[in-house]
Amino acid sequence: MNVSEQFVLSNNEENIDFTLQSTEQYFNENVTGIVFENNIESEIPVEGATVKVFTSDGIPYSHTLTDATGKYTIGNLPVGIYLISATKNGYNLCEDIPISITNTIPLNINLAIVPNSNINKNIIYGKIIDNSTKLSLGGVNVLLYKYVDGTATLINSSTSISDGEYILDNIEDGDYQVSFVKNGYQSININVSLANGIKLLADESMVSIIGNINNTVSGIIRDNLGNVVSNALVDLYKIENNKEILVATTYTNSIGKYMFGNVIDGNYLVKSKLGR
Repeated sequence: MNVSEQFVLSNNEENIDFTLQSTEQYFNENVTGIVFENNIESEIPVEGATVKVFTSDGIPYSHTLTDATGKYTIGNLPVGIYLISATKNGYNLCEDIPISITNTIPLNINLAIVPNSNINKNIIYGKIIDNSTKLSLGGVNVLLYKYVDGTATLINSSTSISDGEYILDNIEDGDYQVSFVKNGYQSININVSLANGIKLLADESMVSIIGNINNTVSGIIRDNLGNVVSNALVDLYKIENNKEILVATTYTNSIGKYMFGNVIDGNYLVKSKLGR
């Protein structure tokens, strides 16, 4: 409809011309169809599936849910090219299907979605923080070991991202050990039993050992000809009040090397002798 300007009639004639805009409808009534499980010939409709229409460049435009018969309807789509797809929790997202909307041909598009068997498997997820600062801890190696005949075998791994979050998915039922490892921190090991598609929240707080790692003393033992000596006795003495106190003993390895770990601060000396 168009409207003229107001005018006054007083013993004269007025000529009022109109230019009417076309009332042609540029919207298709709808896109409709049924979502099936596995394939469109299966005759197994999926209730509660989400059906979504995207523009041709992938921008979301409109969506709806299927009813008890698997049917969906999305209306008022302007003329153009679109993509349509469907999914539901426990199913894979189906491939995008191109559709062309005109102002003359309604569309009926049936869609098929396939169950995802991994959805029902177990998941371990969580967030890792620094125990002291309470800040998120990225770069933590999360290692999943499964016990088989009493032996732990590495079967999966992940690394926490910058916000400390990690996730391990697609885990079969069973008994597991989860290890959290990062340089400069005390490692954490936890044992878990998983079954029936559990989603296990495992938040962890790791303790920094930077600045708390004690000293090491190491070296190589040689004879008077310069040859390395294997299996040589090596003793570590701490000097306290001018007295030598034996605090650790070890033996050299095949290349004459020895090492004492976790040695606290202080004054020391090392003694060695050939084995008998």
